[in-house]
Parts: sequence; structure tokens; C-alpha cells
Amino acid sequence: MTPNGAMAGSVIQVNNNSKLRKQMNRFRWLKIVCAGLMLCACATSSKVGKNGLADLPDAERRKFDYFFQEALRMKGQGEYDAAFDLMRKAVSIDTASAPARYELANYYLQLGRPLVALDYLQGAVRRDPDNYWYGMMEAHLLQNLNMSDQAVAAYKRLGLIYPNKPEINYSLADVYTQRDELRNAIGALNKLEENVGVMEPVILEKHRLYMSLKEPDSAFMEVKKLIKAYPGQIQYSIMLGDLYLGEGMLPEADSAYVAAEKMDPDNAYLLVSRADYLNRIGNIPASNTLVKNALVNEKLDVDTKIKILTGYLSTLLQKKDSVALADTDSLFTVVLDQHPQMSELHALYAELLLTTERYPEAREQLGYAVDFNPNDRKLWLQLIGVGMKREDYQDIIDVTKRGMKSLPDMPELYLYQGVAYSMLEKPKDALATYQTALTKIDPKNVQMISDLWGQIGDVYYKMGDTKKSYEAYDEALKYNEKNIGVLNNYSYYLSLNKSDLSKAERMAGMAVKLEPNNATFLDTYAWIYFQQENYMLAKFYILSAINKEKNPSSEILEHYGDILYMDGDPEGALEQWKKALDASRGQLPARDIKVLKKKIETKKYIAE
Repeated sequence: MTPNGAMAGSVIQVNNNSKLRKQMNRFRWLKIVCAGLMLCACATSSKVGKNGLADLPDAERRKFDYFFQEALRMKGQGEYDAAFDLMRKAVSIDTASAPARYELANYYLQLGRPLVALDYLQGAVRRDPDNYWYGMMEAHLLQNLNMSDQAVAAYKRLGLIYPNKPEINYSLADVYTQRDELRNAIGALNKLEENVGVMEPVILEKHRLYMSLKEPDSAFMEVKKLIKAYPGQIQYSIMLGDLYLGEGMLPEADSAYVAAEKMDPDNAYLLVSRADYLNRIGNIPASNTLVKNALVNEKLDVDTKIKILTGYLSTLLQKKDSVALADTDSLFTVVLDQHPQMSELHALYAELLLTTERYPEAREQLGYAVDFNPNDRKLWLQLIGVGMKREDYQDIIDVTKRGMKSLPDMPELYLYQGVAYSMLEKPKDALATYQTALTKIDPKNVQMISDLWGQIGDVYYKMGDTKKSYEAYDEALKYNEKNIGVLNNYSYYLSLNKSDLSKAERMAGMAVKLEPNNATFLDTYAWIYFQQENYMLAKFYILSAINKEKNPSSEILEHYGDILYMDGDPEGALEQWKKALDASRGQLPARDIKVLKKKIETKKYIAE
């Protein structure tokens, strides 16, 4: 099988596994039912009446009844602290009261004191051993406390008293599974099946247990029981095929799918499973055709279609199949016509468009996605990302303003809006936006707070206010001393102004230590040594910067020329300045190009 085939297979199998997970979740539903029964018990325990109550003098009995009933009343009103105190008073009068002890057990569980809860609960069970609710809660608590021997005994005791309660055998099977006593777990599930009949989730759990015991024949016989019990249900034949396929039993999987095809050859889920099978045997074209047929099938649910599309796109992108990718546009058109308001589909289509660098179309699809799901933070960030790729800063401002209407407390919207204002040379708007962003951030998010102060520092520097710029950078480093962008910019600006070069050296050194292969950081470090007139180290780090870049920037090359000139190599300097000028197209502002040309004309270093 080809690597691409393997990719397609793994993608489609994700979908099949998701179907099995849904089926397994139906088995876990039984456990939720059990938990629900426990909650019902909390509300009904007061109806036990005199059962489980000690013989008390009439006056004491009246006091107990008052505190007990008042506790239940307060509980019903949501006054749990008062209810807890009243119930404790009730138990202090009748220490053997099973209902009161049961109620207290629930409170102690909520307080995170399970061992105390167990003590009260076991007292209730001793007083009223036939009470189903007390017994089940005790057994569940023992199981959750990993007291599995006692939990097994508790479930078995309840099973003898209530042989027709299926949830007891489910819970018992769960304990046995935790103890790795898989055959005992299967036995408990068999008893459960005797009570409720053949059920899909129970069958799947038994299949899993038999597979763990390395008994595949028994495992698949269990699934075949479903097909026998429900002969007209195509999903069980598909399920059998999927399980065979998951175990690599390809001929058996094919037989199961053939049986399903006889019932409904156009079944959407069968198409997906068959596609996976065909992919496994290497028939990739036929597999892809079935995938497409499944996607346009209106009977297939949209969540499954999204999973199929995700996997299909992954495969095509891996193969770099431009023809097939172009054909995928038509698939998206069909699926979006069926589900036009599905935000995830628009976002997935946008991912394809971004991969193929169709940015305007990607922006359109992400626009639809946020229209249908305006509270999805990720979608807004993706939409902003498209604007950043296109360098369309006005669009970013428009997008962030829209986003703020739905998510007014999302700090990233303000951060990117500030960046866009800054790029459009609107520093006052940028500063105002950053200041607002600071009020929106969780105080624990020190990384973003640090980044914002760094942005504020950058804006102040561009405005010529170095004092406020340095203050903002210092604030940024208070929140994150390893903010690498701030370390680099702060140290570079200090070096340009030849102020506190030792501090600049320290910060630039930390930036290089954090990212030793970053040419920009190495350039900053070299430039600081240049300002300190340490030309040997300056030359070492500028060469390191050049070696890290395939096409070094004009600024790095110019710095190299400056260093060579001051180190006594004017001819080498002239060569690097010329290279810098050649590389300067679109990189340097007009003023910097003018200085560079003057260096070349005069063959001398000119300080800026």
C-alpha cells in the first residue's frame, strides 16, 4: 500500500472509530442512569418513613422529626449550609437514623470528604440493608475509592436482593474490568443481557473484552448476535465490517459490507466504510469515488461529512494533487448548498483556500463562518490572520470592530486592531486600542499583558518619546522577563541611542540565548558590540546572522559593512554596502537608502 493510500485509510477510519465511540457512549449511558438514580434517591430518602429509625422517647422523636424535616425544607430552598447543620443535629439525636445518615453522606461527598461520607453511608446500610438506594450509593462510593473487593461484595449482595435490576450487573462488570478480571466482567454482562435482551452497547463492550482476551471468534460472535436479533438493520452489518476492518481482517470485512449492500447499496455510512476498505486493499481511485458519493449524499449527517472532508483534504494536500484539489471546490459547493449555515464547513473550505493561497476567497468563507458563529474566537483570529497575510490593515480594523460587537472582552481583537493602526501610521489610535486591551485581559495572562506593553513601547518609540517607550518596555519585562521581542527591540533602540549599552548587551544576549538561530537577534547583538567598539565580537555575531539567512536583509549587510570599515577593512565594507543596496528594494525607507548611497560614494562609514 502506498503512503498516500495509508493516509486516506487513516482518515476514513477516524470516521468509523467515531461511530464506534458513539455506540460505546450509549453503553456509558447506563452508568449515567445509575448516577441519576442516586440523585433521585437523594430526593426520596425522606420517604423511608420509620424504617431504619431507632426507638426514641416521644419528645426526642419529635425533636428529631423537626430537625430532619426542617433540614429537607431548607435543602429544597437551596439553603444547603443551614440544611447541613440541621441534619447534623438530627443525627446527634438519632445516631442510627438511616435516612439522616444517608443525607449527611451526600453532604460530605459534596464537601470532598468521601471517607466520612462512606462511614455515614455504611451506617445507613447496616440499619436498612435492603434499601436499594443506600446499597447502590455505598457500592459506587467503594468503587470510586478503589476499594474494589468491598465494592464487588456490595454489588453481589444487591444483586441477590434485586436480581432484576440491570444496572447492578453493569456496575459489577465495570468493577471487574477495573480489576482486569475480564471473564468475570463478561459474566456480569451476560446476566445483564438476560434481563434486558440483546443491546448494542452491551454487545460492543463484550466484543471489546473478548478482543482484550485475544479471543476474536468469541468477540465477533457477539456482534453477529445483533445482526441475528435485528436482521433488517443495516447498521449492524456495517458495524461488523468496521470492526473486522479495524482488526485488519479484510476478507471478513468485505463479506460484512457485501451483506449490507444487499440491504441498501446507497447507504451513506456504507459508502464511507466501503471507501475505507477499498483504500486498504489499494484501490485508491474507487475509494475516492465513494468518498465523493458519500459527501453529496443528503442522508449523511453533516458532522460525518466534515470529518470525511477533513481527511480527504489532508490526503490531497499530502499528495499535492492540484487537479483533485480543484475538483474539491465542487464538492464544497454541493455540501454547502445542503448545509449553507454550517460554520464549520465554511471554515474548512477556507483552510483549503488558504493552503492554495486564494486569500480573497478564504476571507469570504471565513466571513460567512463568523456570521453563522460569531462567538467562535478561533474564527475571528483566522479571519484576522487572512488580513495579516494580505497586509490589508484596514480590513483587520474592520474585522476587529465587528468582532468586538460579539466578543467585547476578547483581548486579541484589541491587540490586532492596535497592530493594524500602528502599521497604518495611526499611533494615537493604536495606543488607545492597546490601553483598552489591557482592561480586557485576565490578570493571570501575563504573556499577553507583556506583549501589549511591548507594543505600547514600540508605538511610543516611533512617536519619538523614548522615555515612555523605555518605561513601557520595562513594564513588559516585569510581566515576562523572557519576552523575546521586547528584549530585542529594547536593546536595539538603546544601542541606536547609545544609552545604557551594558543593559542593552544583557537583554540582547538573553534574546540570542533564547533563540540562537534568529538572524535578527544576532544582528542586534552584533550592533550593540559595534556601539561598544568591540569589533571582534561584533564581526563574530554579524557573520553568525548572515550564515543563518539564505538571503540576508539589507540592514544586516549594511551593518556588516559598517563593522568591517571600523575594523580596518574599507574594501570589504564597500563590497557589503553595495550588496546591501542591491538587497534594499522595498526593505529600507528612502532616508536610509540615501545614507547607504552616501557611504558607497564616499567609501566611508557615516553614523546615522
